[in-house]
Amino acid sequence: MSQSLTRQQIYDRIKASSKDSYILEEMKRLGFWQETSTPSLPEQLIQKEAVLQQELQELLAKDRKYGNQEAMLREMRKKRMQEAKAKREVTKQKNEQKLQDKADHWKTLQQQQIIYLGENVSKGLHKTDSDTEKLLQFSLPVFENILDFSQKSGYSLSVIKYLAFHRRVSKKSHYHVFEISKKSGGKRKISAPKSQLKGFQQWILDNILNKILVGEVVHGFTAKKSIVTNAEPHLGKDIIINIDLQDFFPSISYKRVKGLFVKLGYSEQLATIFALACTHAHTEEALLDGVKYFVHKGDRFLPQGSPASPAISNSIAYKLDKRLQGLALKLGFVYTRYADDLTFSTNDDNEQNINKLLYFVKQIIKDENFTVHPDKLHIMRRKNQQKVTGIVVNEKLNVERNKLRKFRALLHNIEVNGWQNQTWGKAFHLINAIEGYINFINMVNPSKALIFREKLNMIIAKHGKPIVETGKEIPEKVEIIEVSEVKEEIIAPKEDKTDWWNIF
Repeated sequence: MSQSLTRQQIYDRIKASSKDSYILEEMKRLGFWQETSTPSLPEQLIQKEAVLQQELQELLAKDRKYGNQEAMLREMRKKRMQEAKAKREVTKQKNEQKLQDKADHWKTLQQQQIIYLGENVSKGLHKTDSDTEKLLQFSLPVFENILDFSQKSGYSLSVIKYLAFHRRVSKKSHYHVFEISKKSGGKRKISAPKSQLKGFQQWILDNILNKILVGEVVHGFTAKKSIVTNAEPHLGKDIIINIDLQDFFPSISYKRVKGLFVKLGYSEQLATIFALACTHAHTEEALLDGVKYFVHKGDRFLPQGSPASPAISNSIAYKLDKRLQGLALKLGFVYTRYADDLTFSTNDDNEQNINKLLYFVKQIIKDENFTVHPDKLHIMRRKNQQKVTGIVVNEKLNVERNKLRKFRALLHNIEVNGWQNQTWGKAFHLINAIEGYINFINMVNPSKALIFREKLNMIIAKHGKPIVETGKEIPEKVEIIEVSEVKEEIIAPKEDKTDWWNIF
C-alpha cells in the first residue's frame, strides 16, 4: 500500500503540472481511469493543459527572476552610490586633513626653519649640517641650525628672513646709497646699511669675523694695525712699488662670501644667510604709478659701507696675501697690504728682480680673481718722495710737506675769514674732513697734531662750527675705506693663533 502524500506534497505536484493532471494521474493509479493505446480527447486536453501550465510556471519563474535581477541591480547601484559617496566624504576629509597638516607643517617650518630666501639663492637652505670639529678648532661659535642661531643671536627668524631675503625688485631697501668723490677723480658709490641690517652685520663681525686671524702682512682693519704700521716696514727703502686692486669690494661676489663661511665650517644654510646679509647688488630706483621700486642690476657683491665688508675682504684675500708674501720673500722684497693697496719695497741691489716681481704679482692677482688697477701702479725711488698709504717714508715716517702747508694755510684762512667758501679736497663736511686729517697727522706725528687741534678749537671758539650744507648729508656712522686718511675702527685683539691658510 502506497504511502499517503502530505498536503504540501500534493500542493507541489499540482503546482508542477495542474489540478486536472494530478487528478487524472491519481485516477489512473487507483484504477478509476481505463488506459488505452490512444489517449482519449479529455486525457489529451488534460495533458496539454499540464504542459502549458508547466511552461507558464517556467515563464512566471523567469519573469520573477528578471524582476528580481532589476531590483537587485537597482539595489546594487544604490548601495554602490552610497559607498562611493561615503568614500568621497572620507577622501574629502583626508584631503582636508592633509591640507591642514601641510599648513601646520609649513607653520612649524616657518617657526623653526628658513627654507626659501629668493630665486637662485635658496638651493642649499635644507643643508643644515655644520663642520663642528672645524668650528671648534678655530674657536668659532657653533649653531645646530638656523633656529639655534636665532636663539643665540637674539634675532627672530622673521627678522633674519627679512634682512637676508633676495629680491630683484622691492619696495624697500636695506641701504642708503650715495656717492662720494674719489681723490683720484670720479665717484665712489657707498652702500651704507640701515640700522637694523647694520646691527645684524655687526653681530656677524663681532662674533664670527673678528675671530678669524688675518696674515701678518695685513694692516687694514685689523687689531693693533694702522696705516702707520703698514708704512713702517718700507721705511728707508730705495725702491717702493705701489699696486692698487681695482673695484676691490665689488670684485668679491656673493658666491665668494658664501664660500668663505662654508670653508670656515658653517652649514650651507647658515653660510647662505650670512652671505646674503653681508652682500648687496647695484640698485636703481624706478617710479611706477607713483610707487618707488628698488631694482637690482647684476649680481650681489660686498658693499662698501658695511661694517662686515673689511673683515670679509681680509679673509677672502688671505690666500692672495700668502702667495704674494711668499713671492716677495723669494725675490727679496717686503710686502704689506692695506685694504686694496699693495706695497712692495726693496733696495737698489735687488732692482733686477722688479720686472719678475711685477709679472708674477699680476698673475697671482688674476688667479685669485682680483684685478690690478691699470692707472695705479707706481714705482717710487728714494731720490723722489716715497709714500705708503699717504705717509712719507723716505727717511722717517712723516706727513706730506706740501699738503701739510696747504692744511696750515686753510686753518689760517678760516681763522681770519670764517668757514664760508672754505674747502678741503672734495669733502662733504669741512669740519669732519679737518678733524679726520688731524687724526691722520696724530698717527704719524702726535706733537704736530696737538698744535693743529688747538688751532681748530680756537677757530670753533671764534666762529662756531660750520653749517652742514643741505643735500650733502651722509648717513651717520658709515665706515668708508680711504687708505690714506682713515680713522680705523678698533677691533678686539685676536687670541686664536691658528694658521687659517689650511682652510683655503
